[in-house]
Amino acid sequence: MAEMQKASLLNDCRDVVEVQNGSEFQIRKLMEVYPQYLWKYSEGSTIPGYMMKIAEQLEEEFYGINKVPTDLYPSEYFRIMDHSTPTELAIQPKRFDKAQDQLNDKMQKFYNEKQESLQIPEDQLIPKVACAVCIQNKWYRGKLENVPNIGGWIYVYLVDVGMSRQVTKNDIRYLDSKFGHYPPMVVRARIRGSNSLYL
Repeated sequence: MAEMQKASLLNDCRDVVEVQNGSEFQIRKLMEVYPQYLWKYSEGSTIPGYMMKIAEQLEEEFYGINKVPTDLYPSEYFRIMDHSTPTELAIQPKRFDKAQDQLNDKMQKFYNEKQESLQIPEDQLIPKVACAVCIQNKWYRGKLENVPNIGGWIYVYLVDVGMSRQVTKNDIRYLDSKFGHYPPMVVRARIRGSNSLYL
């Protein structure tokens, strides 16, 4: 095994091979053909990244001291958007409230005017695709989760609400790329140190 690793380091071949199947490949192709729509949300979450960056800066600043004063660590107020179990939560920073309201207003106006022309054909309903979805006459940003081959129903994760919903395929629309400038507003979290068996 060690010899193979050494040989791989000396190998000059560094070509990337693309596997032409699976949902990731299909999404890349759709991104090339339809650049006006958002097909995939950015993978990184801005909220934990921001908090970790500040914590790392504090650790560097107080290097060598046994205990960093806890009042210097970042604090953030969160709204609990959903909880699937007592220990698993979907949280949204309070500072996103204004951005969430602006996004909602823009989406309602845009999709109420253009919804008919933006329906996604069934062959483009692929797991992990970003979309707009109408639930009880209100538009949300979503990500397709489970796309059955038969039937008219589909599961969508609402990225700004933190919950999944089953909707009809007719309620799914392309997500215009201008709505991709906002990061997903909710983060899934788990309460550390808790054991759900005892709750």
